[in-house]
Amino acid sequence: MESGLGEEASNESASLSGLSAVDQLGEDFERSLSLDAALSETDKATLRTFALKTDEHLTRRTLEKLPFAFPGAHVPSANHLRTRVAFLSGIKPVLYDCCPNSCCCYTGPHAALDNCPYCKAPRRDSRGKARSQFSYIPLIPRLQAFQANTEMATAMKHRAHGHTHKADSTISDVYDSTAYRSKLRQRVRVHDKELRHCHFSDPRDVALGLATDGFGPFRRRNKT
Repeated sequence: MESGLGEEASNESASLSGLSAVDQLGEDFERSLSLDAALSETDKATLRTFALKTDEHLTRRTLEKLPFAFPGAHVPSANHLRTRVAFLSGIKPVLYDCCPNSCCCYTGPHAALDNCPYCKAPRRDSRGKARSQFSYIPLIPRLQAFQANTEMATAMKHRAHGHTHKADSTISDVYDSTAYRSKLRQRVRVHDKELRHCHFSDPRDVALGLATDGFGPFRRRNKT
């Protein structure tokens, strides 16, 4: 027993080697810290700067000039701003290698490929680095962040508390659609197991929609 525990601890220690102290604590700790702990005045100033940069589309060059325009004000550097906001959000993007010509993403059946199966472009450069990457923000942490905001959490209950379905088949929202209304009478199935509750029976349930832009199925891509 002791030998097994020792081996497990050794493996865990090896898997954490090279990680910072914050990374070793795990993203769950980071998220609970950012949501539950009171923000310091410094963090509030950092977030205000980030909001200004985002809303006004400030360039990095403009951001770096702010301390000279407003001496004494707390204006973090661009690198610190990005790092601190990422930490406070508790959301970590996942990077996926992509074809530099946007043909495919190297995941699923393409995960082990070294060349694009469509245009044959190499996946990596001469240094072994991916030539192009897609930054994916995981869905679950984003939904958790929405629920942590009172205004957004209230808006997310529109389906249950803010929308009234009319019996005359008038469609004023996606929730009036036949596809959605039919789901309300269907029990949720996970794999082959049927659960006791129906779809969207809880007002906190989230209805997810998927929207895509057009794509060209033929060589001449002026039609979608």
